[in-house]
Amino acid sequence: MIQILVILFTVSSALGFQLPLNAGQKGDRMVIVDSNYERVKLACVNWYGAHMEDMVVNGLDRQNIDFISAKIAELGFNCIRLPFALDTFYKNPVVKSERLTANPELVGKTAMEIYDATVKSLTDQGLIVILNNHISTAMWCCSMDDGEGLWYTDEYPTEMWEDCLVQLTARYLDNPLVAGFDLRNEVRPSHGVLAEWGTGDENDFALAQEKVGNMILEVDPDMLIIAEGILSAGNLIGALVKKPELTNPDKLVYSGHIYPFSPIISDLPYDLFKLTMHTMQTFVADAGYNYSAPYWMGEFGTGPSPDDVKWDHIVQFLRETDHDWSYWSIDGYRYPGHEEGYGLLDLNYSDVRVPWKMEQLRSIMPILTNKLD
Repeated sequence: MIQILVILFTVSSALGFQLPLNAGQKGDRMVIVDSNYERVKLACVNWYGAHMEDMVVNGLDRQNIDFISAKIAELGFNCIRLPFALDTFYKNPVVKSERLTANPELVGKTAMEIYDATVKSLTDQGLIVILNNHISTAMWCCSMDDGEGLWYTDEYPTEMWEDCLVQLTARYLDNPLVAGFDLRNEVRPSHGVLAEWGTGDENDFALAQEKVGNMILEVDPDMLIIAEGILSAGNLIGALVKKPELTNPDKLVYSGHIYPFSPIISDLPYDLFKLTMHTMQTFVADAGYNYSAPYWMGEFGTGPSPDDVKWDHIVQFLRETDHDWSYWSIDGYRYPGHEEGYGLLDLNYSDVRVPWKMEQLRSIMPILTNKLD
């Protein structure tokens, strides 16, 4: 315990905020705060690949791992959402050498050893890491017929999902910048079964997140527990009647996703878009209610065209509401040789692909108001 406190003090001194992070209230809003009760706004970016077939973050064939981590920090982000699959943890193969040509020191290492190296590289840059169980079977996510819509599958029942998350929590216990766990990405119908909220049944996502969240807190009481909504993280309305009850309620953060292609809501004029976003997702951050906890937009993104009013609505919403967020994604490619249209970096993982988008994101990185409502 003394060693962990020393690490916390040393890391906090270098960062400018005091770990650990918690939920707190500023005005009429629930936000993430440090141990001095100062707001810490998470302005994050996703770095993916470890949840896909080769089980390694993208770009390590183009640049050294520390170069990419430094580039992320240089661009102004203060945290990373780092997806992985249950396959990454349980199968843990040696990563193909062709995916590591810019990192010869990593050749011969397993998927989890390189995930460890990724976490260390990011936190060495002072970046907060949010672990994210993205999927069970390693592949691109998501579709409505991939069989991966729930947190349990035939190969990986709920108990294995829970055990993986608990073991990863223990794995990074001595690294205080591994500060949050996004428990499962975009739950959705699978094999005709809908994820529900607050029913108490096997497919009750609120109950599943509550249970594994408390298991994680037994191992690391400082970890933020990030609970996504149902319907591909688009719907948190169930929190009105069932809040995941954590042993430490100040560790709960809700998360939702929105894209220009999100059905119905993205087609609305801005005033209705803003109202619907609040009604379905961000109401959870209104202080003073049984369900109240901070909100983090864990995914949003757009392609290379600057003329997209639906994207403009999302940016305007974040500018006006000052919620925390995580852009999808930093990546220059989805698979080697296949560009990632939403990615911030070019195929070389060095140059910014579309400067106008990076400028927009920089404009919403700071805390935009001290009086939240």
